[in-house]
Amino acid sequence: MKLKTYSTERHRRECDSNPEAFFQEESFRFTNHDYDNRFITSPKDSNEVFYSQVNKLRPKNSTPADSCGDPTVSQCYLQGDDSPPPLPPRWESKRAGRLSVNKEEKLRFDLSIPPPLPERTYRNAVPVEDLSANVNVVSLHLGKIVNLMNAPHQGNGPTVLCEGCSAAMSAISKMKQDSRGLVWTCEFCMKLNSIRLFCQPYRLFNDVTFVSAPFTNYANVEEPLIVFCVDISGSMSVTSEVKAVNKRQTSVHVSRMQGIQDALTQSLDSLMHSSPTRPVALVTFNDMVTLYGDGLGDPLTLKDYELMDSDYLTEQGLNYPAPKCIAECISSLRARVKGLKENGSTALGPAAAVSIAFASRQTGSQVIICTDGLANTGLGCLDSMDDELCHSAKVFYGNLADTASRKGVIVSILTFEGTNCRLMEVGKLADRTGGRVNIVNPGNLSHEIQTILDDDVMATNVKLRFFIPKGMYFRHEKHTRNKLLKDIGNVARDTEITFEFGIKEQTIQEREMVPFQLQVEFKTRDHRNACRIITQEKKITTNSSLVEDGLNITVLGVHAAQISARLTMEGRIQDAQKEILAQKAFIQKIVEKKQNKEEEDIYENWMSAVAAICDDLVEIPEGEAHSEAASGSKTKNSVLKVLSDEFVNVVLRLKNTKSQMLCRSKSERTLKS
Repeated sequence: MKLKTYSTERHRRECDSNPEAFFQEESFRFTNHDYDNRFITSPKDSNEVFYSQVNKLRPKNSTPADSCGDPTVSQCYLQGDDSPPPLPPRWESKRAGRLSVNKEEKLRFDLSIPPPLPERTYRNAVPVEDLSANVNVVSLHLGKIVNLMNAPHQGNGPTVLCEGCSAAMSAISKMKQDSRGLVWTCEFCMKLNSIRLFCQPYRLFNDVTFVSAPFTNYANVEEPLIVFCVDISGSMSVTSEVKAVNKRQTSVHVSRMQGIQDALTQSLDSLMHSSPTRPVALVTFNDMVTLYGDGLGDPLTLKDYELMDSDYLTEQGLNYPAPKCIAECISSLRARVKGLKENGSTALGPAAAVSIAFASRQTGSQVIICTDGLANTGLGCLDSMDDELCHSAKVFYGNLADTASRKGVIVSILTFEGTNCRLMEVGKLADRTGGRVNIVNPGNLSHEIQTILDDDVMATNVKLRFFIPKGMYFRHEKHTRNKLLKDIGNVARDTEITFEFGIKEQTIQEREMVPFQLQVEFKTRDHRNACRIITQEKKITTNSSLVEDGLNITVLGVHAAQISARLTMEGRIQDAQKEILAQKAFIQKIVEKKQNKEEEDIYENWMSAVAAICDDLVEIPEGEAHSEAASGSKTKNSVLKVLSDEFVNVVLRLKNTKSQMLCRSKSERTLKS
């Protein structure tokens, strides 16, 4: 007998045309089978569809056991030429018996009730967050590195650089002789380099500085400029309650303009005593920008369409006469400050452009911007609901910040409590130039300005290259290579920066020592180009107890504050939260283990510094920091920033966290507050 093979579609057509052929009065017994159930249809007078359990046929000569008259499957489907194969049977069970073809009335069920869905256990599963802290952190005190007084050796010969990664040959480099002559295998990329004969004689150091010209005394260097860029718009007339100096009164109400006038007057007096040779200039802005300079000459006023031309504003700032020292112009500047009147709108962007151009004539100059409102006039307008204008404003402040950093100008921004200046955008001027950002009230404005003036610029145009061995990488960067390039910009005396690295190849752990190399290029205050190359080797250990005993809590605290603030400004809220929670748990564990009073103070200082960002990060969803009109509704909040000025202020200050901020004692912290 030869069985014919039927397609599924043909089988269904035949079943529909002759449903009676499916049934026969013959009993079946259940048997095990590996196939699934099939759908079959009831007679034409029924619209129901149901599952059927089909069993194996008994032999031909067997006696039918079923006498109820229910239709059963005919044997013709096993041996007829045009008969399709039977439906596969199911496992024998009580349920199969209830669904037997011998009980037709039980085969039909109510299809209006769907079968229950399987339980979705993943909804109740709690994801386990990886909160392990990474202790592979290096801290660079750039203020000391760029200080030529701290340089132990000055290079007097050519520098041998690797042809593969540009790492410099140092005292830890190992050379050997082969058929090609003297060769050196780079410690970082493992490339074999041939050493030319003229490079061989000079001595190698692990810390060497190359300078373009002989060292000169900083006392003979021309003093950098100080430019006060002051908002005199109508909103500066708003008053605030401050503590009274007079003991008879507990508090007085002072306008923002009065606070700025008092603060500038005190700053001029302080500069007169501390730096009488330092040049000082004044710039004001409302719906116009007025450049007073040292106050001795006629002021320059820019308005209307002039405020929309970036090149014109820069040209006017560069061409205005240079200011004289504070000793010669203090009287005129006092008179200019005293005569300021508040009115008009806020041309913050054009005023910043003019001030930066005016200060760029001398490297290391400072621009201090005092404002209380949203930029709404001229370039950099942030008060528009138009997407293109808002995007152009962001680009404007970004480009202006890059220009200031390239020219060696440090920009600091002071705003007032209860105002909205979009620090998310305007704060770029300070963030990229090494300046300060703070929200003040009229009572403490003078102290904040004095703090900014105390910043001593050590170098400008700072760029660094950091090398670690192949098989390691820098974490939280855009790549996973073992070479990192960073454009730092301006460096003050107390500037610190941290980096975190990880291991991507386990072969690194088999080594006893790993090398590190830092190359820092910068321009000194006396306009000389310099490069310092520092190479060190560090031991590797997998002993966690040994690591915990030798950890520097200050370095970990500074790094946690800086990296969480940086990730937040980049919109990586979840990464920032995870990082700071991991470091918090780890530092607390180390402090409790060591029971050291000094480290307990450091931990307490760190917690007070990062408390605000810890609390606020929990409430900010991922991506909110850079959400821009995602819903399509053109509102001011959807077009621009959603982070408050208060939060951005905390984040920007944490990015500039320094070791000395964490090493204050409890008494010093009380006096500071």
